[in-house]
Amino acid sequence: MLFRPSTRSAGKKAPPPNWEPSADKQRVGTMDLWTAGAAFCLLIIGLVMVYSASAPIALRNFGNASHYALRNGIFSLLGLIGLVLISRQSITSIRRAGQWGFWIIIMLLVVTLIPGVGLEGGGARRWINIGFATIQPSEPYKVILALYMAHILALNPARSRYFFAGIVPLFMLFGMGAALLLAEPDFGATMISAAIVFGIIFVSGIPLSWIIGLVVAAVPLAAAGVIMAPYRFRRVTSFLDPWDDPLDSDFQLVQSLLSFGNGGYTGTGLGQGQQKQFYLPESHTDFIFAVIGEELGLFWILLIILLFAVLIWRALHIARMADDRFVRLASTGLAVLLGAQSVANMGVVMGLLPPKGLTLPLVSYGGTSIIVTLGAIGLLLAFSRTLPVSDKPGFSFNKTGFSFKRPFSSRTS
Repeated sequence: MLFRPSTRSAGKKAPPPNWEPSADKQRVGTMDLWTAGAAFCLLIIGLVMVYSASAPIALRNFGNASHYALRNGIFSLLGLIGLVLISRQSITSIRRAGQWGFWIIIMLLVVTLIPGVGLEGGGARRWINIGFATIQPSEPYKVILALYMAHILALNPARSRYFFAGIVPLFMLFGMGAALLLAEPDFGATMISAAIVFGIIFVSGIPLSWIIGLVVAAVPLAAAGVIMAPYRFRRVTSFLDPWDDPLDSDFQLVQSLLSFGNGGYTGTGLGQGQQKQFYLPESHTDFIFAVIGEELGLFWILLIILLFAVLIWRALHIARMADDRFVRLASTGLAVLLGAQSVANMGVVMGLLPPKGLTLPLVSYGGTSIIVTLGAIGLLLAFSRTLPVSDKPGFSFNKTGFSFKRPFSSRTS
């Protein structure tokens, strides 16, 4: 396996690779209630708001206002089943899945680029048609990337101390995936993936000077990626002044800002928004946050931000409290994924960041996004079971349903 350190010695049978299985022995059988509760609240908000935001376009395109809402409900149910199954897995099984999953996703990204196989939309080829649905390989790639990078760095902790022999090969792996994403093109997913890699290597113990050097090297590469693609450059210039062309290149952002202005503090009322009536493009996917701002107002906007903050806090808490190195690194990667993607989506919708085409996790419509995000939550719940000190309100799945417990440790986060 790539990057596995040699364990051969003369006259001795090679021992199994050091996967630090101690975490499996420390499982207390309960999962973090904060993580599950915040994710469930966001999912419920998403189910309600997808129906509200998609009703006009679903009625026009399919003659059924519930078309997208029903599909979203099916995707959510599949995602919840996956969450339960993943949350019950051992750390060893998760690491093995990350190993093989990375190369499987790389192959799917290659397949996506094949004309006639990959589906094209909006000037990009990002989807694969599997008959009853379409999948977007860039979504699971971000989660699998976090698992695989964490696995490699946990397999040989000394790797973080060697730049050319340790860190450079990791960026070569990332560069392979990034090249495929940029070929679609999917600049947003590439940036989120880069953030995940930087977050993981940062907590792995890499010297700060290396981090600064890598960031300095990455900035001109990102700038070149923007300048060399005319449509990306137009997005940046439109973001800097959204009112210079409100009827063409800046139309979507202007309509989004109008949505927030219409909503004010209390909103116009659930289902009463006007911008979703064919004024705001992608109102049920990338720009659903604007519909929430218009119909539910500032209070619900702040509540959603708070729920994402809880998810990120608990992921970082799991990373800080875990004894297993893989769990620490993977939890950090998932925290960066949830944080970077939610901040990027909300920033774009509010005109604080250039458009990137990213969904709002658990809230936006999108089958692959919802299933993968719930899978990531399942991973965090599985990781939370490995904490050596049971200092969290938790629950477990058993034959009779759910079993809740109260924290008994005075240790705080």
